[in-house]
Amino acid sequence: DAALRADDALHDVLVRVSGNRAAAATVARYTPLIRRLERRRFGEGGACRSAGLHDRLIAACAAGDTDGAVRVTAEIWRGLEELADIP
Repeated sequence: DAALRADDALHDVLVRVSGNRAAAATVARYTPLIRRLERRRFGEGGACRSAGLHDRLIAACAAGDTDGAVRVTAEIWRGLEELADIP
């Protein structure tokens, strides 16, 4: 649960600094689904990989590396798609 709270806090920061209300609405809308997928990922031992990806995302943001942040974000989302069995 602490990891999920930290994940929520990170997403809150990213959405807030983006100033993108559509992104905020999308995150709010899909948080229940994302939460189920994250619990599934953590249950399958994926917590370390997820934490590593999020560390890379934070580092890219801190460095002002927009392209790197986009690449890591895409990798994070692909991992969720795999859990949901989305083709």
